[in-house]
Amino acid sequence: MMFQPHAFATLAFVALLSPLGAQADQIEATELATMELQPLPTFPGVATGFLIGGFDVDGLYAAQATMAQGSVFPPHTHPDDRLTIVLDGVMYLGEGDTAELEDAVAYPAGTAAITPAGIAHFMLAPKGDVRVLEIGAGPSGTAFLTAD
Repeated sequence: MMFQPHAFATLAFVALLSPLGAQADQIEATELATMELQPLPTFPGVATGFLIGGFDVDGLYAAQATMAQGSVFPPHTHPDDRLTIVLDGVMYLGEGDTAELEDAVAYPAGTAAITPAGIAHFMLAPKGDVRVLEIGAGPSGTAFLTAD
């Protein structure tokens, strides 16, 4: 069985994203569809924002991310296990060090994927916009694979 969720934030932008999560003494609701996301200039069409926590702190984080049709998030790894829930669209995920559509699996809205720490993976949005919610435990990060 193959599971591989994908992250969309780079460490360079983590500092720019402020957590929107609940305070310890109250319940706070956030409308995911209207949550403000920050574009990642390094990856055109990709935007992200934290609902709670962050990659650079200990504990739970939840990050929402979007990919515009045609965008690519290149092969990379993370030091933590990740749960990704597809909220809208069809996310194409693949394992390995090259981002090829024929090596990816389609994950439609309503599906969830788990990827273990250290697994090289990529994400594509070839057929429409995609929106996901990623959940994990920090500190975390993204290490991009380099071509030899």
